[in-house]
Amino acid sequence: MMSVPEKYRYPQKALVADYLRASIGVFLPVALMLFTDLLPLVFYIMAALVVLFGFYGLRTIWRQGTVLVVDDDGVRQEGPLGGLLDRRIGWSEMCDFRLRYYSTRRDGSDGWMNLVLRGPKRSPYRFGAAGGGRIRLDSNLPGFDDVVARTHAAAVTHGLEIDRTSATNLASLGFGTDEERAAAAVPSTPLDTHYRP
Repeated sequence: MMSVPEKYRYPQKALVADYLRASIGVFLPVALMLFTDLLPLVFYIMAALVVLFGFYGLRTIWRQGTVLVVDDDGVRQEGPLGGLLDRRIGWSEMCDFRLRYYSTRRDGSDGWMNLVLRGPKRSPYRFGAAGGGRIRLDSNLPGFDDVVARTHAAAVTHGLEIDRTSATNLASLGFGTDEERAAAAVPSTPLDTHYRP
């Protein structure tokens, strides 16, 4: 019996800080470019910042409109463009599972997890021909731990090797096989010990 597909999406409140960063990164340089007399080099730097933070803002809008669907066949990422850039990875086609921890603080606190799944460039995944590619999500996604548990179980079932850093981070979430937990017992970086879901 097939289970009901689980759907996950980023809530707006989880993206407020990203929207603020993007807005400041775009409007502050634009204001300087319009209302001050900048040297040509500084002007080009400001223009580059506008492009960079504009892209960051578009990426944030994209994340808000994206839905992650996990079911018995695999995982798919449905974007806001009606299937144009959707990605699908069947469990049997998954070729990489990486779980990483990142922090902007020196002591490694207040960080976030990042899960990256990769499939072949072209996959026979049944939801469509645009399968494969890479799916990336972070721990701001409600239900992140459930997604990690399910994708990890699929990776183990299909014999996918889990690297030591991923094993360490899985152990910090309470997941992993006995072999992975043994690998995670090897001293790791401080970042691996600070994440708490």
